[in-house]
Amino acid sequence: MSFENFCIVSKGSLDFKFQKIKIAIEDIVMLQADSNYTHVYLSDGKRFIFARTIKLFEDMLKDYSFERIHKTFIINCDHLLGYDSKTESLVLSNNLKANLSRRRKYQLKRQLSILN
Repeated sequence: MSFENFCIVSKGSLDFKFQKIKIAIEDIVMLQADSNYTHVYLSDGKRFIFARTIKLFEDMLKDYSFERIHKTFIINCDHLLGYDSKTESLVLSNNLKANLSRRRKYQLKRQLSILN
């Protein structure tokens, strides 16, 4: 299923057709996969759950500052605060943490100076 039937990306926001929800892309902190569901975490603390795979959201957000850092996590790089070396996870705004895969850690290390 294409995302055009599910959501429209326009003017910096995601407009979900059937749920009548509009989310500003800059407010998205992180997306987390849970089987065929995706949890969307916002900067104001709200969380939405959509019955769509994270791959669909990855395709929608490819033109924005989002990075797939793990098979279950996509983060908004604008909300990135730091790196926790003990848990090997990225620290995001709202005290959210996202696991970082070993393979993507080395890719991101070149892009981001916070990874040691």
